[in-house]
Amino acid sequence: MPIARFLRVVAFQPSGLEAPVDAVLREAIVPRLLECDDVIDAWIGRHGSASDRTRVLASTWTAEPGAGMADLDILGDAGLADGPPVVDRVDHIGLAVHARFERPEPARILRVFRGTARPGELDDYVLEARNGMSADSEVNDGLIAFALGTVPPDSFITVSVWTGWSAIEAATGGNTRRPFSTRNAERLVEFQIVHYEILPETPTRR
Repeated sequence: MPIARFLRVVAFQPSGLEAPVDAVLREAIVPRLLECDDVIDAWIGRHGSASDRTRVLASTWTAEPGAGMADLDILGDAGLADGPPVVDRVDHIGLAVHARFERPEPARILRVFRGTARPGELDDYVLEARNGMSADSEVNDGLIAFALGTVPPDSFITVSVWTGWSAIEAATGGNTRRPFSTRNAERLVEFQIVHYEILPETPTRR
């Protein structure tokens, strides 16, 4: 099985009405991306708020996409009636941990975690995150995917995919009153967590 080596996270603002945009994302953009030989899996997340139209396209790759970044090319050539989306941010980083788990429930929540480890503690944080993921996968059937990429010397991004909020609570110790919680926080200088609804009925792997 091909091994994912890179993580890409593209945040963008769609143009036009949301329902037609999401239909194109579901039926054209993600399937086209998954046809790329180097793409292992991809997830599209959205905010449920009318005031925040942000969409996030996260994908894992076996090799560098090259000069013509396939995800950006596809977004720019998606045939959206109101024109291409406005790209806010692109992260492209090497993967330190990547795993997928077969679950009976569909993917519903995309969790994007950006953090900065204390100086000299990034490797220890990655090791503890890997061990925590492995332990969660055995007892928490809500964890569907986990991808952690690093930006040396101290930064990282984790994208994880879940069947529902209760599974995230069990894994992180958070709850609806304190949703932005994480393990191993003592190793971190700062972190930011954003949760997205995964676009229903969208394919996620080749």
